[in-house]
Parts: sequence; C-alpha cells; structure tokens
Amino acid sequence: MDSLGYGVHPVEACMYPTFFRFQGQGFHMWGLMLMFAFAAAILVLNKRAKKVGVDPDLLVMFYQIIIIAALAGSRLLHFVFAEPALFFSNPLVFFDFNQGGFAFYGGAIGGALAGSWYIKRKSIPFWKLLDAAAPTLMLGLAVGRIGCFFGGCCHGRLVEAAQTGTLLSLPGGSVVTVDGLPGVAFNFIKGVGVGNIHGSPIFPTQAFESLGAFSVFLFLSWLWEKRRRFDGQIFACLLLTYPILRSTIETFRGDVVRGTDWFGLFSTSQVVSIPTFAIGLAILAVRMRKGLEPETPWVYEE
Repeated sequence: MDSLGYGVHPVEACMYPTFFRFQGQGFHMWGLMLMFAFAAAILVLNKRAKKVGVDPDLLVMFYQIIIIAALAGSRLLHFVFAEPALFFSNPLVFFDFNQGGFAFYGGAIGGALAGSWYIKRKSIPFWKLLDAAAPTLMLGLAVGRIGCFFGGCCHGRLVEAAQTGTLLSLPGGSVVTVDGLPGVAFNFIKGVGVGNIHGSPIFPTQAFESLGAFSVFLFLSWLWEKRRRFDGQIFACLLLTYPILRSTIETFRGDVVRGTDWFGLFSTSQVVSIPTFAIGLAILAVRMRKGLEPETPWVYEE
C-alpha cells in the first residue's frame, strides 16, 4: 500500500515532509507534489484530447470528477486493506488527513470508474479519450512519487547485510558498493531517519517507481503518437505494463502499512495487479481487430 501518515506509522522516513508552516499549520510536500501531478497530467491530456476530436470544454468537469473520485478511492482502498480496524471503528478518520494514507491503485480505480461514467454521459469517444489519458496517468504518478520521497512514505526495506559490500561490477573493473560510493541510490537514503531503521541503507523505492512510471509514460506516449493500431490499445498496454512495474517494486518495499498479508506472500498492490493485468489482456483480445475509428482534430470555432 502507499501511505502518508505523519506521526502515525513510526517506520516511515521523514526526509522533508513540510515545506512551510503558517500559524502552526504545516503544508506538506506530498500535497504540493500531488497538485503538480494532477496539473501535469491535465496539461498533457488537454492537448492530446484535441488531437482525437474531444472538445476541451467538456473536460473541465471531467477533471474535477476525476480528482475527487481518485482521492476518495485512494483513501478508501488504503483504509479497507491497510488499516481496517482504525477505519471501521471510526469511519470519520477518512476525512482526517493527518491519519492514514492514500493508495495509488485505489485512486486509479476510483478515477477510472467516475471518468468512464462521465465520458459515457457526455458521449465523448470512450476508447479514444482513455488512450489519450493512459500515458498521463503515469506522468502524474512519476511526479506524485517525488512527494512520497519527500514525505518519507512508501520507502524500501533494509539493504540486508548480505547485500552490503560489492553490489555489482562495472566495465573497467570498478565496482558499486553500498557504503563506498557517494551518490549510489542506497546511500542518498541512508541516515535520513527511518524510525527503528535510522541510519541504515534502504532501497529508494519512491525513486524506482518515479523513474519507472516516467519511462512507461514515454513508452505509452510513443505508442500513442506513432504506433496506434486500434482504439483501446494504449489503455490496455497501461494495464499490462504498470502491474509488472509495481509488482517488481513491491518486492523492495519496506513500509509495514503497505499490507503483506495475502497468503503470507503478496502485498495488496501485487494482488490488485493480477486482475489489472488480466483486464489488459482481455481488452487487447477484444479490441485489436476493431481498428481505429475516424477522428478529426478539434478546432476552436468562434
């Protein structure tokens, strides 16, 4: 699970959670980066939607619905699977943003359901907008995960003693070590204060996912611009690529609140990744023979 619970989960790092305070109220870096994440996704989608004939005026309400549904879905999934006892004993904790956290998968599901309802209601080309939106979801995640890095949530597990020392050899005979080379990914996390693992090297999973999500954004954007063969293709590829990325990164996560109780082996996000991947395969199988519907770029008319 993703989390943001300042002062609630003692294992979380506190790197630079608050960028300023006003009259005792802290304004968190995570929230700031979340705003940037939504803004980046909206700017890119607004431009690409015009290329497939979608009137951007119809998207104003779409964005508002998406943001509200994404935040609500991410909170709900977090509490139901990560902290159910806290939530069901006091459901109003849902609105207390100083407790609990947010789960990306919950936000994606909530946003997708609400957005799909709005698209159908306004008769917007369904698959064309989903294809245009798919890469922007990864762009938003890439930006938002930087907020997790500042906040110290979603951090990695300890680099085990067996992994200290030489990690890998590089061409020319040089080696990468955990403690020996400034700037190594493990080192720039070391010593930031991670509860009971203070001062120990941990995997920078926030950076892993931010870079991974940005790479998926570039890949899906390239597909959308150069290799679209049928409506629904890009969205399906998102559902195939992100679960692989997320499930891999989950093996390096170390925050307890993520949820690791599924069969004693899997985190909640890894379990959710399975049906997500299957849905992606199903969309490919159903849509790949349908081709691209005609599309005319939207042009502003006075």
